[in-house]
Amino acid sequence: PDLEEPVILSEIRKGTTVKSLCQNISTQMLRDLNYALVWGTSAKHAPQRCGLNHCLEDEDVVQIVTKTVKQQQQDSKYGIIAQQYQDKHSKKRLEAKKQKQKKLRG
Repeated sequence: PDLEEPVILSEIRKGTTVKSLCQNISTQMLRDLNYALVWGTSAKHAPQRCGLNHCLEDEDVVQIVTKTVKQQQQDSKYGIIAQQYQDKHSKKRLEAKKQKQKKLRG
């Protein structure tokens, strides 16, 4: 595990749960979370397999395990997420193409 750059959580900010940890890192990670493995004082045994509501304590080490592609495809919102991703990147490609044409013209 990477112990050089810890993530600092607090009750004042977003909380000290696995869910708040995922939100601090990436909302996509929160959406794709399958489970978390936790080592430390908050775990009953090492490692403990936990869900979103597990409360973390100081110096806990957490490994986030995301859903597989097949699990993501079985999600009811998968079609919407895939379409949003496609739309976002199509828009970026179109804008880049326009910028390139603009530079070539003048």
